[in-house]
Amino acid sequence: MDLLTELVSLAIEAANENKNNTLNISLVNNNRPTPQLKPQKRLLEPPPVKTGEGELSSATFCLIKGTTRLAILSALPNYTPTFIHVNMADKHLSNYSISPYLCSDINPTLPHHRAQSMDQIFLPTQNQYPVWYFFYGTLTDSETLAWKLSLPGLPVLRRAMVKGGRIIMWGGKYKALIDGPSSSIVDGWAYEVSSEEEEEEQLRYYETDQYEVVRCEIHMVDSGDIVKGLTFRFIDN
Repeated sequence: MDLLTELVSLAIEAANENKNNTLNISLVNNNRPTPQLKPQKRLLEPPPVKTGEGELSSATFCLIKGTTRLAILSALPNYTPTFIHVNMADKHLSNYSISPYLCSDINPTLPHHRAQSMDQIFLPTQNQYPVWYFFYGTLTDSETLAWKLSLPGLPVLRRAMVKGGRIIMWGGKYKALIDGPSSSIVDGWAYEVSSEEEEEEQLRYYETDQYEVVRCEIHMVDSGDIVKGLTFRFIDN
């Protein structure tokens, strides 16, 4: 962790130094007086730390973005750090529309699906917890879900269904949810995810980047209630 954090700091300092040098050269070439430059602030906070468990021991990683990776490689040309691809389902819920949304009949970018006022909120929000998830494949098995989330007991699942999707088979053995007409119905189970780091991230790692998190309306079979929730949609090529 300390080494990678130091690498990130070096990369940002190098980027700041290059930026200052470029600015000074430009000012000199234009025969303009050089203003007093303020000290550059640190552009990045120390990267978040993630701990993983392997068969033999645990390991600690720093989670960085692609721009930081490029900055590290540019600032340290004679050093080759090890980068590991984070293989997890994408989750980017729009604040300004219902996008992304499960249904082939709905274009979430059309005006009537976008915010009509500054204070309009689309649910669920990106960081809303707890939040209901709809499961349709292996995660509908309570023992599998308990194992993936390291739960002390079996989770509470509620019989549910969603509209606007359909199931295909991926790899010959995995169920995959993709967009379907608004009249189509997919049966499954609903589970209330309590937190991002302890539960949602584990689910996103489990589904991998072959899937993405999308909004949907979950119909609870036992009560008839309809809740605004999320599900994993297969990225169909």
